[in-house]
This record gives sequence, C-alpha cells and structure tokens, in this order.
Amino acid sequence: RNLKRKSVLGQLVIVLLCLEAMFFGSFVSLSLPTATMGNLTNFTHATTVDFVDRFPFQFQQQVKAKFPNLTKPVQPVRYSVYVPIVPLAVLTGYVLSMPLAPVAALSWLLLGVVGPLTGMFLFSAGGGSDYWREPGFGYLIGMIGAAWLAGRLVSEERKSWRQLASAIGGVLLTHLVGLCWLVGSSVAVLLSEGDSVYYKWQPYLGEQIRNLSWYQLPYDLVLAVLLIALAFPLRWLTGILTAPDIGSKHRAPQVLDNQLELLSETAV
Repeated sequence: RNLKRKSVLGQLVIVLLCLEAMFFGSFVSLSLPTATMGNLTNFTHATTVDFVDRFPFQFQQQVKAKFPNLTKPVQPVRYSVYVPIVPLAVLTGYVLSMPLAPVAALSWLLLGVVGPLTGMFLFSAGGGSDYWREPGFGYLIGMIGAAWLAGRLVSEERKSWRQLASAIGGVLLTHLVGLCWLVGSSVAVLLSEGDSVYYKWQPYLGEQIRNLSWYQLPYDLVLAVLLIALAFPLRWLTGILTAPDIGSKHRAPQVLDNQLELLSETAV
C-alpha cells in the first residue's frame, strides 16, 4: 500500500510539473526571424557579417576576400513573435507517456478555461468560457492530441525513430487540428450568420493562418525535436516515480522482503 501511495504521489508531482511548464510556456514570447526562406537567408547573412565585423580590420579583410558574399549590403530582417507552447505539449506527452499525457494536457486546457472564474488567468490572452472564440483555440485542442500521440508512440519502447516520430507527429497534429478549427469555425459562422462578422479576426483569416501555422511550424518542429533529445533525464525521473504502479502487484511483497533482507544484512 505504501508503494501504491508513493506512486500516486509521484505521478501527481510529475503531472503538476508538466502543467506548470505548459502554463509558463504560454507566457513566453520570443522575437525570432520570420520563418521564410528569404528572411532566414537575410538573417544568416546579417548575423555572419556582424560576427566578422567584431574582429580586427585586417582579419575582416582577409575573411571577406575569401568570402565575397560578405561584402554585399545587409538586407532588413523581419521578426515575429514565437510562443513555444506546442513543443512543451509534445514534451509533456513524451515525459508522462500513457495514460497521464492526455490527462495532463486536458487538465491544462480546462484549468485555463475555468481559471478566470476563480480569478486565475492562466492563458496569455486571459482564458475563460468565451476563449473558444479565439483563433488559436483549435491549437490548444490539438495539443491534447499531440500529448496523446507522443505518449502513445513512446509508451511501449523508446527507440530513436519513435522519439522522432512523436516530436514531428505531435507538432503536425496540433497544427492540423488548429487549422481545421480555424477554417471550420469561420465557415460555420459564415453559413449560419451570413455576411455578418461573428469573430473579430474572421476578416483576417489568411493572416491568422500565416501567423499561427506558417511562421510557427518550422520553429515548433526544431524545438520539439531538440526537447525530446534532451528530455531523457525527465523520462527517467517519471519512470522512477511511477514504477510501483507499473510493476506487478504480486511482486510488491517480494520487493519488500528483499529490501528488508538487504537492510538486515547491512546492519549485521
């Protein structure tokens, strides 16, 4: 029984830690180069030129002589806001596995929606019962699927291709659900309300798709793969905290007997 209680407590602790990470991620905004090929090329060129210009003048001349492209004028670089919440949802699925992963993601969404009723605003845009009208709400629903898919793929065995598939599949599933919600809700409102605008963002549907998926997707994929690659210690910690529930109940007395025997031998 003690092992059972310890396992439940361990699961609760790791779920709360994942929830805290997801809520923290929803308030983090990074200014990154807009993820278009031309803009990323301009960013790389500007960064390289700035790096070379920090060295002595003679060295700069030598480098620019070998790489004539560095003498070209630096083009303006556009930046956009990036919120790393999708990779954190994938990370939650990878760390918690099944069945805790979708439970944690669903709890995160429900707390964000219900939180304002108790004075807690857990989403960056506020949350609340009307939050489903926000253009990004479908992506929040998709994160539940991302956590489920990532947890499902690594629940039985943790091979490299499964970890990579959990990162990429979780991100793609989130954006697929988000786009379906974004377009589907807009079409449904147009069919039911006619030309009257129900969502304030509805006239700018193309811009919402661009900002929420096109600009975000490359960074989501890169960061999700990076987090999965670095998350083995967290996965190991989860295995330690939840091990008593995973093991067979019939083995618990034997484990206790072995521990008591080892303690008695040490005492002697």
